[in-house]
Amino acid sequence: AKTPQTHREAMSSPEAEQWRAAELKEWNSCEQRGTWDLVPRSSLPQGAKAIRSKVVYKIKLDQQGNVTEFKARITPKGFMQRAGVDYFDIAAPTGMYKTMRLGLCLAAHYDLEVDQMDVPSAFLHADLEEDVYMEIPDAYRDGREHLVCKLKKSLYGLKQAPRNWHLNIKDFVTNQMGYTATVSDPCLFHRLSRQGRLMLLYLFVDDFQTIYDKRDAAEWNELKALLVKEYQVKDLGPSQWILGMGIRRDRKQMKIFLDQELYITKALEKYGLAQCKAVATPECLGKAGTTETQGGSADKRAYQEIVGTLLYAAISTRPDIAHAVHQLTRRMQDPQVDDMQRAKRVLRYLSGTKQWCLQFGGRRGGDSDLSMEVSAFADADFANDVGDRRSVSGWVVKLDGDPISWSSKKQSIVAQSTCEAELYAEAAAINEVLWLRGMLEELGLLLKARSIIYGDNTSTQTISREGVKRERTKHIDVKYHFITECIENGVVQLKWVATDQQQADIFTKALDRVKFETHRKELMSC
Repeated sequence: AKTPQTHREAMSSPEAEQWRAAELKEWNSCEQRGTWDLVPRSSLPQGAKAIRSKVVYKIKLDQQGNVTEFKARITPKGFMQRAGVDYFDIAAPTGMYKTMRLGLCLAAHYDLEVDQMDVPSAFLHADLEEDVYMEIPDAYRDGREHLVCKLKKSLYGLKQAPRNWHLNIKDFVTNQMGYTATVSDPCLFHRLSRQGRLMLLYLFVDDFQTIYDKRDAAEWNELKALLVKEYQVKDLGPSQWILGMGIRRDRKQMKIFLDQELYITKALEKYGLAQCKAVATPECLGKAGTTETQGGSADKRAYQEIVGTLLYAAISTRPDIAHAVHQLTRRMQDPQVDDMQRAKRVLRYLSGTKQWCLQFGGRRGGDSDLSMEVSAFADADFANDVGDRRSVSGWVVKLDGDPISWSSKKQSIVAQSTCEAELYAEAAAINEVLWLRGMLEELGLLLKARSIIYGDNTSTQTISREGVKRERTKHIDVKYHFITECIENGVVQLKWVATDQQQADIFTKALDRVKFETHRKELMSC
């Protein structure tokens, strides 16, 4: 089934009956929740304007790709709101993907339960403080042309709606359920059970993921009852599908797998590559950042759409395409035909590797030491971009060998030596290590005394240990001196690793097939 863009398109589709039922369900839900008051258009205060609205349609699928629901959502066009009149503060945190991966890693290592919940019409639970008027959508306007909606709830589409919802759910989770928001990620909440065991609640807008010890199941059910009573949450049971990612579990081996096989399959079908010939690597070997192009301009919108699709995979479950996608994002405003070919090559690579996934757990073996080790691999490709001669930093941060976060990014300043470029990459990796250590300390988990940063440049490590004292490195910014401080304080430890064992190499440049597959195995599982 095709997702319609307008009410007219929905009513002329083969699924018109299902879409009409979805529209009525949405209208009735909003009415029952007191989302608005219908008022005469003539009663609007002087200077007030009713913002336009539309119905957004969506087909919801399960992890097998089967249709589970036809959904319609009444959405005001928030871009028409006026700052200082229709809205004020709008900042709202969103759960980070690395936090979700951290939760799955902890669940695998400690054999914890991972359940999932969904809040229907989440934003409608939060009151709206400002006076905002909205036009009735075309789908419901018959006989109501003289009326407009005076909004009372934070309807989806309003600029302040995410903030209002977050403040509402945060207040309930902390004051009524006894959780505490972490400083490292305000969307991750934690508490101790009555028996002193860790319980986590991760929020990603209206999707909840809860992690707890099975011995605390009765206590969690008590807390869940509070959520059901207040927000009518849907209990989806053990987490199997979240944010377009599939979750599989092997309890016997204490492993959890996170993949996007269905997401990739749908993307290939969308872009006409379902039957394409797969390639072994996402990139061809060659100079990065070249300004030479062939074949003229490509369709900008189509290119941006493909790169956006790839970008979501790269930040969610596919570190193996991070560098390739990073290169593609440089050409978003002026894509050429060869850029489009490179983007489609990444899709062709994914078509042959859909089953590759992230693995959490299963690596402890007989180790009785329950303290966890945060480690990182950091690398840089000096003067990678032939256009502006900026280097590319790459790093991956792991928890007990499981990848939690990674990055492939062009450096913001021009490094004047390989040593300097590696130092900047090392600094970026240490920042992420400190974040992860801070998160784990907030959760009260045991950590090994020092985190290990693996690098393959001995000069960089010497400078990091001794500080920037040499004539040729005086220009390096003072902010990178904190590396030396972290070492002296015993937070991190630097270790040299041979270049062919540098896992971050995959984030800095295109590699040949043998090297690429070697590093991919160190990051992912099949």
